[in-house]
Amino acid sequence: MTTGRRSAAGAVRAASTVGFVLAGFLLLGAGPATATPAEISVAVCPAAPPGMQGFADDVTAWVKWGVLALIGIGAVVSLGSILVGRIFSHPHASRYGAMGVAVVVMVAIAYTVILVILDSITGSGCT
Repeated sequence: MTTGRRSAAGAVRAASTVGFVLAGFLLLGAGPATATPAEISVAVCPAAPPGMQGFADDVTAWVKWGVLALIGIGAVVSLGSILVGRIFSHPHASRYGAMGVAVVVMVAIAYTVILVILDSITGSGCT
């Protein structure tokens, strides 16, 4: 008995959720048809407060180079761990070094993606 009630309540909840989502789409679609979302987002450009742009550029540059240095240090340490593990027949060190190299590669990919995202947010396309 209780499983039937639970599935019926779940079905009612799912149907009401779908109804609310559809109503939201209809309300959003009923707005002004003159401006597209891309035009609205381009019209608003982020800007640093007066006198802060130089400081913001310095901090951003320091963070970029700091993360880049940490990626390089992580790669060297991981490769060194693989080398030491092979020389001294320590398989755990080699395994940890290989995992470290994989993590460094993933972090480097995430680093470049994050930089592209930040550049697209604060890029120079604004007038």
